[in-house]
Amino acid sequence: MATGQVLLDTMELLNQELQLQSGESDVTRGLVALNRAQDFYEAVAARYPDVHGGNTTTVVTVASTETSTYPAGYIRLDGMQGLSGGLPDWPLDPTYKTGGHAWNRYWPYNLLTTTASGKPRSWWTNGTNIYWDPLPDSAYTIRVYGFAAATDITAGGTFLYPDICILPFSAFAVKLFKLGLDDPIGEMNSIADQSFKPVVEALTNFQRVTGRPFQYSVPHTT
Repeated sequence: MATGQVLLDTMELLNQELQLQSGESDVTRGLVALNRAQDFYEAVAARYPDVHGGNTTTVVTVASTETSTYPAGYIRLDGMQGLSGGLPDWPLDPTYKTGGHAWNRYWPYNLLTTTASGKPRSWWTNGTNIYWDPLPDSAYTIRVYGFAAATDITAGGTFLYPDICILPFSAFAVKLFKLGLDDPIGEMNSIADQSFKPVVEALTNFQRVTGRPFQYSVPHTT
């Protein structure tokens, strides 16, 4: 795995006026630029459900409490499972409709989940809290799957993204050095798309196997 210094070295390759070796004058600003590049990259990557979804954490519900705090650092939630004995025991479905007076699940599922409280079966979030349905009647441990932001890049620390991200991160950071105070934000967004979109598209194609259609062996005429 590469370190932050590899990215600083790549920035020097792209702009040889920068002084980014240990103890030199541009190191602090270089790391700031790299971490803003990482922020932009994560904002782009979070829009793609098939990239960087390997993070997990746990949330513990509280009895008779409707919500739990959204896990810190997660910029995309992909799914949840309830744990029993440390292993997945039941799935939780996302709730796509909230509010209103009509129950938004179909028979017979609604018959199983209309109790006043019990084991959480579905969830909805606004990015600050996670709302549970039904109301938890005890402490349940829920495993959360998704995409969590990486820790800040440091010169000696491990770079937490694949090596194919080194060049676009470094190029974006170099461009940040060149942007003036009056440059429009649209130019920044354009740079982000140019720098990161090809990498994100490559990372979403790691799995090219798709489901196969049904194969019927017994014909029928009814």
